[in-house]
Amino acid sequence: MGQLMMDKPQTWIVIFKDNATPEQIDQYMDMIKSRGGSIVQVYTDLFKGFAASMSQSLASSLQSFMPGVIDYIVFPVDRSLLNPKFDGYKLHNLDDSLTLQQHPLPGQGATQSTITTRATTITLSFEEFQSRVKHNHLSPGLNEGELAYIDAGRNLVLVRCDPDTAEVTFRTVFEIPEAIKTVGVTANESPNEYPVAIALTQDIWLVSDGQQSLHLVKITDNGDGTSKGTCVSSYEYLAPDRSGSVPSLRLHSARLQDGRIVAILSHRVSIEIPSTSPTISRARPTSKTVFDVIGASLQFSGSQSSSTTAVEVRWKARGDSVPILVAHSEKRKAYLLLGGTSYSLDGQDAPTPYEPSADEIAPIPRLGENLDGHKQTNDIPKPPPYSWTQTEDSVTIAFPLPSSTPASAIRVIIGARHLTLVANVPESEASIFPIPIPRYLQKDWWAEVDASSSFWTWDKEGERQKGETGVNTVGLLSLHLEKRHAGTRWPHVFHAVGTQVGPDVKPEDIEVPETLDPSELWHIRESLEKYTSALSEGRDVGGLGLGSGMPSLGQGEFDEEVDAAAGTPVVLTWIDDSGAQNQWDGKPWPAEAVLLSRPLPSPQRSAEDLARLPALVIKNDIDGVVFNPPRGLLESEGVQVDQDEKPKSHPGNLEWVHTSTFSALSFVLASKRDLRFVYHIGTKVVLAFEGNRGDAGENVYIYRATATNTARTADQAIIRIGGGTAGTLLGACGIMGPDGRSRVVCLCEKQLVVLPEIA
Repeated sequence: MGQLMMDKPQTWIVIFKDNATPEQIDQYMDMIKSRGGSIVQVYTDLFKGFAASMSQSLASSLQSFMPGVIDYIVFPVDRSLLNPKFDGYKLHNLDDSLTLQQHPLPGQGATQSTITTRATTITLSFEEFQSRVKHNHLSPGLNEGELAYIDAGRNLVLVRCDPDTAEVTFRTVFEIPEAIKTVGVTANESPNEYPVAIALTQDIWLVSDGQQSLHLVKITDNGDGTSKGTCVSSYEYLAPDRSGSVPSLRLHSARLQDGRIVAILSHRVSIEIPSTSPTISRARPTSKTVFDVIGASLQFSGSQSSSTTAVEVRWKARGDSVPILVAHSEKRKAYLLLGGTSYSLDGQDAPTPYEPSADEIAPIPRLGENLDGHKQTNDIPKPPPYSWTQTEDSVTIAFPLPSSTPASAIRVIIGARHLTLVANVPESEASIFPIPIPRYLQKDWWAEVDASSSFWTWDKEGERQKGETGVNTVGLLSLHLEKRHAGTRWPHVFHAVGTQVGPDVKPEDIEVPETLDPSELWHIRESLEKYTSALSEGRDVGGLGLGSGMPSLGQGEFDEEVDAAAGTPVVLTWIDDSGAQNQWDGKPWPAEAVLLSRPLPSPQRSAEDLARLPALVIKNDIDGVVFNPPRGLLESEGVQVDQDEKPKSHPGNLEWVHTSTFSALSFVLASKRDLRFVYHIGTKVVLAFEGNRGDAGENVYIYRATATNTARTADQAIIRIGGGTAGTLLGACGIMGPDGRSRVVCLCEKQLVVLPEIA
């Protein structure tokens, strides 16, 4: 019976790699239909793929049917839980009797300025900066209604919010010791992280100082309504990076296991980008920032110790982004890392290749090249795939396309974090065009853009020099982007540029230096016209190169797409408690999705409950789909697990279960700017918290689920918090009220704000 439930047909979207042929895709569809599945829809415009109704076991077997063809398979959606008749959200005013409760914070209050960059030469990447902006400074405890935060004076403050009356009390229990440096600060030392406190038991907290130290703090009641925190153990991370400095740690998760503390930490690492050329362009970075995720083991003892012990590293994984969420499956003894990229246990600093000096370099002639004379016709330099320039608040990109391309054949989606661009050019024209036809699927920008203010234009005539006549064969597709953060200088257009070298670099990842003189735009079209003529007529027009100009606003056809991008693209990575990724049978299909919301943190019964696998809200078109963790990963809650299930099967091959839907959630979130947090409470409500609005305060947008799967509307509400004397919003948690409804507690710089019971 368990296996039958697991194999209930679901709708899966299968996306293929660019090199997949139509014949291979047809073979997949034929195989699915022959094994009881059905094809729901075929996609050809934005990507290669199809939607199919099939069982979990059939979906899991697709990767092995023809290895290296499928790009990824997204979370399976139960179409019966979608509501295509949904019209929208209606504003519903909260009951006037449900008022905000505002409580001044003791002492210096809280702050997001506790991070100081000890090395002023270090520049944070945009993703790293965003991870700090969206850091939740409020932590749930293991006692009813108990929360904690680190204040501006680096003190651990416990908050008790009475579930019945919402009365709030504060207790400052422990001051985090300042780290004593025995060596001088080097220029390569990493910036501090935020201090974090995580509850291990009802009276013991693990506190990180945002540098290299962790402290085990035991809380005791003084008997007069006050409490005191005593450090019973301290731990220090002593592993230096390649520069010789010890990196600062961020604490993500902690729990007790077999008499020890298991903590998940991360820190930034700067690695050199290998170069195959002795001359490196000024625009090309020589290093990149990656992040090591550490599975650490700490001694646990209730008795006080004056000595500091070293952090024992069980395993270390590496990825290109800070983990967004870390969770644990007790049943499978494995951690789930949710981040913008996957994490590999094999990730090590790439060896620095030998760079010869200029005197050691001898030119090697290419086929048909005469080093003592002029280049042959077939050695005309190819132009780069695009040209670009920027101002303080904008970026403009020009993509050459055959001028015969109709606007209807061009699909452009400008997202806040990535670009999708597909031009359907006939093969007969694409084969003779001087550069590859642009094709970008969810390609990450170097930094965020304001999608609502960005647009694209298509100019069939390109740009002409004054007085120039004749028929053009090259047009210009121009993207006009508004930077989300004005004043940020982009070294590249795309995030992946400059991270790879060698002949296998994709055309879209080739380094393209920024153009500094927009007046030379006509060189783009002129050089491409000459290059096309040279290839087709065999004429020698040596000395060609792509002009450095950029497009002005096109005067011809104009088209603009409404971008509904929302959420955060994430990849799911599984790592065994012992630090293994290959001890399971089979390989997982890469689980990629766009995360819209995660559960609102709230006090739990145990540290294991705090770390357990959460339900996630994943983007599905314009909806937000609630997925519960796979049944085969859950330990309790009355979930029936197939007894015949092979215990060593890879957790990445188990099906996340679609349980409910927040209709049009992705659509409404896309209209919100500078969202700091998005949390959901069960399947009842989603809370979207604004940030960075200064004295104006931040809005909390409340979106309720529909009463039924056929309801045409749902309620929404707006609450203003923060700003003014309260300060900026820093964190949010939930507590359970007496009637089972949830209260939301918000931490601002100067106040703790308790929202009315809303779910």
